[in-house]
Amino acid sequence: MAAPPPEEITFGRRTKITRGMKVSAIIFLLLLAALITIIVFPITEATPNWIAPLQTNVYGFMARISPYILVGLLGSTVAIAELVSTFQTYPREALRTRWAWILVAVNVVAAMIALVVVRVTMTEMNPSLQVLSVGVGFQAIIRTRFVLAKRIGDDGQEGEVALNLGWLYDQFQNLARTQIDLELMNNRRTAVTRLLDYYPSMAELYDIAWYTITARATLTREQEEQRKSDLEKLLDPKAPENFAKSSIALMVLENGGQAYVELLLTQAMQGLSPEAVAMGKPTSTDRLIWQIVEQYSLPEMVTLAEKLFTTEKPIQYVRDAAQPDPEANTSNQKATIAHFLVQQLGTEPLQKALAEQERA
Repeated sequence: MAAPPPEEITFGRRTKITRGMKVSAIIFLLLLAALITIIVFPITEATPNWIAPLQTNVYGFMARISPYILVGLLGSTVAIAELVSTFQTYPREALRTRWAWILVAVNVVAAMIALVVVRVTMTEMNPSLQVLSVGVGFQAIIRTRFVLAKRIGDDGQEGEVALNLGWLYDQFQNLARTQIDLELMNNRRTAVTRLLDYYPSMAELYDIAWYTITARATLTREQEEQRKSDLEKLLDPKAPENFAKSSIALMVLENGGQAYVELLLTQAMQGLSPEAVAMGKPTSTDRLIWQIVEQYSLPEMVTLAEKLFTTEKPIQYVRDAAQPDPEANTSNQKATIAHFLVQQLGTEPLQKALAEQERA
């Protein structure tokens, strides 16, 4: 029997992890609901005799463990916030990894142990103050470097006396971050490979990437322009075609996220066009690009650009892109120039200009 493809293995593993998280969350919520129901259950004359002792025992049990649950929740919240801020593009995928759970578990266990130490050594402290000091203070302490003394006027770390309580946690945090990143590498490579399978042409990938950057609502104007500039650089005809395609597919993943890529792949498998998937546009743009690629040679494209543009800058770009290069793919050069013409002039004006050229 043939082995399943890597993307199916990755998808199956991700599905099992997601299902396990959902089952665990449902069990936890059901248990919590049962405990709350027992605690708030009203005691009346008709209530069975065994309810009152059970309610008292459950209430006492919850009162004893609730401080540990609270400091554990605070510790897990801080750890999750660190993970989300580190992996902003893949927050859900990062939280599903094994090392993410290890990092959260270490924070929870460490906070509970700290609370045990505080309650044993500071028995007279108010219980609420114990929970607050451990839940907030302990998380700050294990991430802090205390400078006890330093030379006057010295901005560096040489010659200073410091107590770095956060060094051990920093080492563990770096280990967890590296392992999570390596685990996400498998998912990223699988997503890029599948994008290249369903969207093999440079024009398709470019359109999707451009729309993905434009559609982002949280990007500033400077960030959007920078990412578009990085995308334009990948259209360099001297760049290897496979490298350019892989980089654009990765840019789609980085800007759209895993769920967006899964949507693109699902709709592509259903037979929808790339423009309908990504931009809601008709396929005329792509057809126009490949019409230019098939009908015009590189010198003819230069001549066409000289007739269509009135300024020197776009004409010079086309001339540079059309320069013969034994290391560049001619079709890739022509596709780059055709896409540049569409971006600069627009689909309809370019179609009209080409029609006039043919009539002339």
